[in-house]
Amino acid sequence: MNKIFRYELRRMVFSKFYLGLGAVTIWYGWQILNTTTILGTAHTAPFSPWSFGSYLSQLLPLLCVALLFLVWNQCSNTARRTAVLTTTAAQNPGVYRLIKCGAAAAAWLLLVLLLATLGIGFLLALFGGDVPVGEYVVPALTAVLPPMILLLGIGMLAGQIHASLLFPLMALVFGIGFLPLPESLDLYSGALFSHYPLTLEYLDPAFSMPLSSVAGKCAMVLIGAAAFIYMQRPELFHIHKRNVPWSA
Repeated sequence: MNKIFRYELRRMVFSKFYLGLGAVTIWYGWQILNTTTILGTAHTAPFSPWSFGSYLSQLLPLLCVALLFLVWNQCSNTARRTAVLTTTAAQNPGVYRLIKCGAAAAAWLLLVLLLATLGIGFLLALFGGDVPVGEYVVPALTAVLPPMILLLGIGMLAGQIHASLLFPLMALVFGIGFLPLPESLDLYSGALFSHYPLTLEYLDPAFSMPLSSVAGKCAMVLIGAAAFIYMQRPELFHIHKRNVPWSA
């Protein structure tokens, strides 16, 4: 299984698409750092957890489309032909789907880690020891993990039906980034990082989340997990009706 995972991960990471995507996202991340992050977010310091989370949230529309492209890469006709060989080794189509999903997630997280390192390096170069790197972990996970789980689950399920369904899903995911959604429905956490600090009573507050955002993030995780479970075990979602005799 480890060999199959490494093969799938290597096939994605060393593809021309992935290398080109990495170059584009690094350039875009650098632009955000130099034009937006350096000014600070919602009257907080440029090196605050809010500003770092906002940096990632602005990258997420592009990153989420990239995640769906990676899923499409795993569900395309070429990948299905390759699956004839690899599923023989895995001996279980469900296990192979898990491996493909894990490889897509790992490749995407490598890209996110690269961009996070770029952001931290930029802030350290400017502000040195004032940068609270340890405080970036929670806002980064808050921004990145819920949409990843949601889109992996929905994307893999759509890809199993037909790979072409992922293209309108990409357009929808990218378009959502331009809608002024409330915090509970905000896929990219833009409102959380750019507006919520302004509602708090003191300047440059520690990172926190309103209950609506927590509920929204939990809903994303549950929907993504349910989609993936349905793909693996659809019989768990079937409702069996009992035959109840009608009384005369």
